[in-house]
Amino acid sequence: MTLRKTLVTALCILATMTAMTSIVGAAELRGAWVTTWQHGIFTPNEVDATIAAAKKAGINALYIQVRKFADAYYDSKIEPRGSNLAPDFDALAYTIEKAHAEGIQVHAWVVVYRAWCGAKTGPTDPNHVINKHPDWVLLNKDGGNWAGEGIYLDPGVPEAREYIVSVIEDIAKRYNVDGINYDYVRYPGNQWGYSEAALKRYYEATGATSKPETGDAKWLQWKREQVTAFVKMSYNRIKAANPKIVVSAATICFGGAPSDFTKTSAYSSVCQDWKMWMEQGMLDINIPMNYKPEDKYAKAFRLWADSSGKWSGADKTYQGLDAEHQTAEQLIAQIKYCRSIGQKGFLLFPFNAGKLREGILPAFQKEFSPAPRLPVNELDAKDESRRVYDKGIELAVAWKIEEAIAQFKKAIELDPLYSDAHFRLGRCYLKVKDYPAAKTYFLKTLELDPNYKEAQKELDLLAMQKN
Repeated sequence: MTLRKTLVTALCILATMTAMTSIVGAAELRGAWVTTWQHGIFTPNEVDATIAAAKKAGINALYIQVRKFADAYYDSKIEPRGSNLAPDFDALAYTIEKAHAEGIQVHAWVVVYRAWCGAKTGPTDPNHVINKHPDWVLLNKDGGNWAGEGIYLDPGVPEAREYIVSVIEDIAKRYNVDGINYDYVRYPGNQWGYSEAALKRYYEATGATSKPETGDAKWLQWKREQVTAFVKMSYNRIKAANPKIVVSAATICFGGAPSDFTKTSAYSSVCQDWKMWMEQGMLDINIPMNYKPEDKYAKAFRLWADSSGKWSGADKTYQGLDAEHQTAEQLIAQIKYCRSIGQKGFLLFPFNAGKLREGILPAFQKEFSPAPRLPVNELDAKDESRRVYDKGIELAVAWKIEEAIAQFKKAIELDPLYSDAHFRLGRCYLKVKDYPAAKTYFLKTLELDPNYKEAQKELDLLAMQKN
C-alpha cells in the first residue's frame, strides 16, 4: 500500500471514530420513525408539523422512510417516485434543511429487501426493479413469491445486492443525512431463498446437487452469509461516501430472548446475524424492534433489552418502542428501564401525523423537552458545490440551459477551483451561442486543469469556427 493510500485510510478511520464518539457517546438519542404509509412527510406543511411535534416531544432524531418498496421519497434517478408525495417535492432534502436548523438529526430509513407490498400481481410501473429484473425475485421452496407481507428481492443474488447498495450509496453521496437505517435486511423466513439464481450459486459454493430443505444447517448458514455480504458492502460504501454517516439497522427480536443468540428467530429463521454485524463493525448502532407493550409483555421487553445490550453493546443499542399500542406513561416506563441498563437511545414507532402522536405529546413534553442537541452533519462548501453541480447537469440534459447556467455559476461560487463546473458552464454558453463566454470558461478550465482534454477540444473547435 502506498503512503498516500495509507494516509487516506487512516484519515477515514479517524473521521469515522470521531463521528461515532460525537454522535453515539455525547447525548441520548431520542428518535422516532416516520413512515410513508401515513401522513407525515408528503408535503412541506406535513414535514413542518412533524418537526414541530418532535421539538415538543423532546425528540432529537427523525428516521424518515425514504424507500418503502423500491421507490423513492427523495430525488432519485434510480427508482420510481414514491406515492402521495406533493409534485416536485423532495421530502428528504426538505426535512434535512428544516430539521437541521432546529438541531434535529435526520436518518434515511431504507427498506432493503422487501420490494413490493401492494397488489399480489406486483407493481405496474415498467421501471420498477421487480419488472426489470424478475429473476431477482425471492421465491419459496414451492416457487411462490408472495411472502405474506409482500414480494422481496433475493439476498442470494449478487446483482440485486449491488443494485440496492447503489441506491443507498446514492443517498449517502447526495444528501447530508446523519444516518442510514436499514429495515427488512433479512429473509422473511426459513422457507424462502429458492430463486433459480440463488440456488445455482449455492450449488456452486457447496457442491450440493439438490434443492436444500428449509431447515438444512448448511443452507441456512449460506443464507446468513448472503445477508451479511450486503451489510458489509453497504457499510463500506456508505463510509467511503461520507464517514460521518451513522449506519444502523432495525433488527428482529421475535419471540423469547434465549441466552444463546443462535437460538433466536433473527439468527435461525430470518438469517439476520446482527450480533456478528455489531461485533465485526458492520453496523454502528443496533435498533431491536422491541415492540412489546408494557401492560402485557413487560418482562419480555426487559429480557430483550438486556440481551440486545449484551450482544450489541449497551451504548450502541437503541430500543425500538411500540408507540401504537402503548400510552405515553408506558413508553416512558420502558425508556427509563433502558436508561437504567446503560442504553443511550430509543426510537418510537410510529411518529406520523394523527391522534397517536398528539396523544403522547403532553407527557413527553413534560418528561423530555427540550431534547439534548445532537451534532448534525453539515456540508462543507465543496460538498454543497457538487450537489449544485449535479442539479445543473440535470437541467442541462433537460435543455433548461438558463437554469443550468445559474446552477453551475453557484457551484463555482461555492468552489472556485471546480474545473468540471467551469467546463459545463462553457458548454452551456455554447448552446446559447455566447461564444466569448464559452471561451472564457474553457480557458479557465484549462488553467485549473491543463490536462482537461475536452476543454482543449472545445477551444480548438471554436478557433476553427472563427477561421
